[in-house]
Amino acid sequence: MKKLLLILLILLSVGAFAQHKKRAKKKVRRTAKRSVRHKAIEKTEPDFQYVAMGPDKRIVFTDPPEELEKPFVLINDTVYNGRLQDLNVDDIIDVSVIKRKGARIMYGPKAAAGAIIIKTKQQLPANAGNNVLPSPKPPTVKKSFLFNEEVTYGNVEDLDPKKILSIDTLIEPKFTGSKDNDTTISVTTKVYGKKLYQWKFGTLSKAYKTYIRSRRGNDNGVLYILGDGTTLTGGKEEDLIKLLNVYNAGVKSVSFTPPGGKRKNRTPAKVTIELNQPEN
Repeated sequence: MKKLLLILLILLSVGAFAQHKKRAKKKVRRTAKRSVRHKAIEKTEPDFQYVAMGPDKRIVFTDPPEELEKPFVLINDTVYNGRLQDLNVDDIIDVSVIKRKGARIMYGPKAAAGAIIIKTKQQLPANAGNNVLPSPKPPTVKKSFLFNEEVTYGNVEDLDPKKILSIDTLIEPKFTGSKDNDTTISVTTKVYGKKLYQWKFGTLSKAYKTYIRSRRGNDNGVLYILGDGTTLTGGKEEDLIKLLNVYNAGVKSVSFTPPGGKRKNRTPAKVTIELNQPEN
């Protein structure tokens, strides 16, 4: 009897070890696939340096290889499609490099590889070669504006209109007690606008904050119910600006009801919002 029990224990130990070994192999394969996928993503967006400072403290331009996408280049507010290495650095007084993310927001898909903004000293002679810099335009004073609540300098017209949610004009006194007002343009993108109202609702409802975080900011299908019965749907383009207006109107309280039911009869998540009553 003891021998049979001993044999049975040995067989169970061998089976458990084999099963553990199979799981370890599957884990290694998954890790390898993830690392390969991660490397593939890294290869699609290489970090290329277009502008550098040479040993003689002169600007050095480098064109990307043919297989890489070219940056969006503006010289004196004029689009330049030539080679960077053909530019005469002696005529340049300022160079600004905008990284991929910021360039996409400001100039759209054409600046997916980044943007380079160049300013020159003076107007060049009319008989100059074809590869010289475009002549500067008459100097214009660029007024600052608010881009996602941050001060930015440039032209609002250069922003990608497809990514803009709202453009507002803020009127404030030039200084305390002044009768003269100063106006500022405030631009809010769709992505930032959604983050604003989600942040506000999350400060008033911990359950909503946890739910939105678990979905990484995706509120598609979430029903936002106002006190007057108005229902707005998360993820709908036409309701996005309305939700931002709710954020600006002043929210008093927020209650969250998580989704329920099974797949076929599943009810969406609901957010009931009570606004502050206007003072008489």
